[in-house]
This record gives sequence, structure tokens and C-alpha cells, in this order.
Amino acid sequence: MSLSLNPPNTDTTKFKVAAVQAEPAWCDLQGGVDKTIRIIREASSEGAKIVGFPELFIPGYPWTPLANNFIAAQPIVKDYHANALSIHSPEMNRIQDAVREADVTVVLGFAEHAGGSLYIAQVTITPDGKIANHRRKLKATHYEKTIFGDGNDQSIYNVVQTPYGRLASLNCWEHIQPWLKTHMYAQYPQLFVASWPAAFPPHTGGSPYSYSSEACTRMSQFVAIEGGCFGIVASTVISEKGAERMKLTGFPWFKIPGGGFSVIYGPDGSALTEPVDADAEVIIYADISLDKIAENKVVADVMGNYSRFDLLSTAVHGRKQVPVTYADEEDFLKKD
Repeated sequence: MSLSLNPPNTDTTKFKVAAVQAEPAWCDLQGGVDKTIRIIREASSEGAKIVGFPELFIPGYPWTPLANNFIAAQPIVKDYHANALSIHSPEMNRIQDAVREADVTVVLGFAEHAGGSLYIAQVTITPDGKIANHRRKLKATHYEKTIFGDGNDQSIYNVVQTPYGRLASLNCWEHIQPWLKTHMYAQYPQLFVASWPAAFPPHTGGSPYSYSSEACTRMSQFVAIEGGCFGIVASTVISEKGAERMKLTGFPWFKIPGGGFSVIYGPDGSALTEPVDADAEVIIYADISLDKIAENKVVADVMGNYSRFDLLSTAVHGRKQVPVTYADEEDFLKKD
């Protein structure tokens, strides 16, 4: 499953990062946790210090409502809901324990079960096994709205300090939200994990170019260039068996088996890894040095020497949304 394109790391100023390209355990929470842990252990054994997973790796990205009518999709959606992952759960604890044992930093994409709702979530787990950041995709895209809610106020804070640099995370089409990206750059990331689902060659079955694997890689590549940071692009693959399980067989926008397009970008946008087969389950690796970032930012630092905040700026409203507020909390407490 491993694919390493770099010689052994002998320079202590450098470290190895890993991008996952793998098929989820579709609608199988326990199987998804088991596979996630196996991948973490394998990446660690290859020397990776940061590991990026695809969007909704547990329990898989639910293309089903797009590929079917709502009635046909309902049994899968119900099963999907039952196999989503909760933040405070034995399953998440198992993943955190595996991260701590492997001594790595992991960005994991998953369907978060919270109350009666689902969210497209990411967690950044540091080598001590703690969740350093938990966020939700800021805005569910297109048909995703039939399954998932939108992100909360915490979701705009997507950069955390790790032992190997400031690490950001983005889900899918968050790459084309200018204000979210501006806020991300203002948190000074040095690396980011780009979590994606499966995507296919341009115009497969008449699909829009923006849905293609080529477009997705372009979006992540430009964030690397614009932000002057390393991009760890992770994606999923779909097998014929997986397509059958999720009722995707025959959907014209898909070329099955396939869907993978994982890659690692440098801060100048150059690919640091060779292309891999779209249907291959692999972990790709690159040895990187954060020193490379300065080579690009000395030319164009969007948060510094290449900005005009006197003319253009972004306002951030990080207000927490709650379902109930009390106009006079003191009066309410007196009732007790």
C-alpha cells in the first residue's frame, strides 16, 4: 500500500508527510476505525510525522443521493447516519490512542454524529493523542445539504501549532471560499491537509469540469501557491464492490474503479510526488523542509509584503450560534 518517492530522511531539519489515498469501509463505523488505525500505523512505520486523510473517510463520502432519487437513497442514508463517528466516543478514543502510540499528527475527515444531525468534520490529533482542533465544513455543498448541517463558529479556526509546524485543514470546496482562505492565511499556516472525496477525469459522463479530479487538484495547488505552504492532498477511491454497496453502479459521472488523485505540493505549487493510479490504495510520502516556504514568501507573502490591507480587508464574525438564549438570565434563574 506504500509508495515512497524519496530517499531515507537523514536531515534532521526535514521531515516526512503522508497523503492517504484509500477506499473507506463504506457505512461501517468499526471497519472504518480499524482501517484508519492500520493506515496510521503504516504511515508511522514509514517515518511520516503528519498524515492527511480524505474527506468523510469514516464512513465514506455519500454520493448516493446525487446518483439516485431521494426514495432510493433513503436506506443508504439511514445506514450512513447509524455509522457516523461521534467526537466523544470509544471509537474516537481508539483513534486517538493509535495516534499517540504512532507518535504522529493526523488530520482525519469523518461524518460527525452530533445529536440527531451529521456534519462534515475534521479533527487534528497531535502526537499526545489529544484533539487539537475540531471543525466542520463551513458550508455543505450542493446535495450535501440533504444530509449534513453547516459548520459552527469554531470551523473558521482551522490552523493549529504542531511539533512540525502550523498545520491547517480544508474540506473539499472550502478551497474556493475566498474569505475562509483569507482567514486561514491570517493564521499563518505552513502546511495544510486538503481532504477530498473521490473525483474523476474532466467531463466524465457529462459531469461539470469543477467536479473533476483535475479541478480538485488545481484548487489545492493554488492554495499552496497563494498561501506559500505545503499541501497534503488526500482523496478516496471507489471499487466496484464499494459502488454497489453505495448504489453508485452505472452513475455516468463516475469511472469505477477509480476516483483517487492524491498528491503533495510544495509551497511554490510544484508536485513533490508522482501521479498514482486512480484506483490504487496507497499512502504517498514526501520529505519536506519548512525552509522552502521563505523562498516563496520573500517574493509574495499575501499576509505581508504582497498585501494592501489599507485598501482591502476581511471582517470576521465568529459568533457562536445557540438554539436558545435568555433575555434576562438572572430572572430565569430566580424561577428556580
